[in-house]
Amino acid sequence: MLTLKPVRLLSIILAGALLLAACGGQPPAPAPVAAAAPATAIAPTAAPAESRRMEGPTVTPAVAALTATPQLAPTATPDASPTSDPITGKPGLARGAVKQRPIAIMIDNHPDAYPQSGLDQAAVVFEALAEFGVTRFMAVLAPGITPDAPKIGPVRSTRVYFAEWAMGFHALYAHAGGSPQGLELVENTDQLINIDALRRDGGGYFARNSDRDAPHNLYTSSADLAHAASDRGASDFADPTIGFLFKIDAPQPERGQSQELSYFFIYPEDDAGWTYDPKTNGYYRLRRGKPARDGETGEQLWAKNIVVMEVREVKIADDPKGRIEQDVVGTGAAHVFFDGVERTVTWRKDAPEAPLGFFDEAGVEVRFNAGPIWIAAVPSLENLTVD
Repeated sequence: MLTLKPVRLLSIILAGALLLAACGGQPPAPAPVAAAAPATAIAPTAAPAESRRMEGPTVTPAVAALTATPQLAPTATPDASPTSDPITGKPGLARGAVKQRPIAIMIDNHPDAYPQSGLDQAAVVFEALAEFGVTRFMAVLAPGITPDAPKIGPVRSTRVYFAEWAMGFHALYAHAGGSPQGLELVENTDQLINIDALRRDGGGYFARNSDRDAPHNLYTSSADLAHAASDRGASDFADPTIGFLFKIDAPQPERGQSQELSYFFIYPEDDAGWTYDPKTNGYYRLRRGKPARDGETGEQLWAKNIVVMEVREVKIADDPKGRIEQDVVGTGAAHVFFDGVERTVTWRKDAPEAPLGFFDEAGVEVRFNAGPIWIAAVPSLENLTVD
């Protein structure tokens, strides 16, 4: 019989103990679990037109439209750039800063409507033809950003192209009737909160002024339109794509010393214009060569930035009032003015509900000076004169 020596026997015992520890001393590792497959995203469905009063406009189409190049980039941190003019304190519509629904109001520019009220409180003003050479304004106010205006007007009717500009802000849209095409759009889109002074559900937010003859005597106010937004459940609102990109004013040596621009729509003698003011690094408005003033304050209208954009117009066939259409969706040439300097740019609006943007030759979006922007849409840039 073979006899194991003590050393060899001890080695065998230790090896067995180690083998047992390796096999049974630790709990078995859990079996790997396969990762769950990601859920399929469900595309949002636009709310039907009749539900827009409670739920507000559906902004998805406007965001989707911004995926094209060049695109308007949302600003997640509004404090990263200025939001108001450092000299006058007048606010602008800075992208990322909008926390309440913007308000867009149609304002009369017939000679009997001058002087208008409330344009001096707007963050953005659009100026474009209505018909027969008479222009109309659309003032864009931003509750919580722009000052309250106690009197706004005279309020007038909508047109398709003004409504399409308003859709880019997903605004509460205040007007008094409109062209058949314009009314069809504003009454059926879910991109606007429609407040029509000539409808039973909208008339209570407006009042006639006995100092003027109709139709140039219809007015509203910031407070009245805030009530309208509240009544429609449309006050709270945030969309990071709304507004413009701003920059700090150019240093004094880089600014222009003097600049005057004027433009007309159909008749050269019925021109509008702006004079650059070095003290405020902004522009004062002229009406037929004379200062254009607000009807309430008596102050001359002022803007930090001026845009003159070329927009093609066509007459509506067989329209009894000579109305026109303007192609404001698409792209075209424009000139922008700030810091006393003129720049040639391209305007772009990808869809009726998309915001309007301005881009330089490299496709980079223009950064305006922080403050109000006045946008004039003329039939031809040949109608613009710069001195």
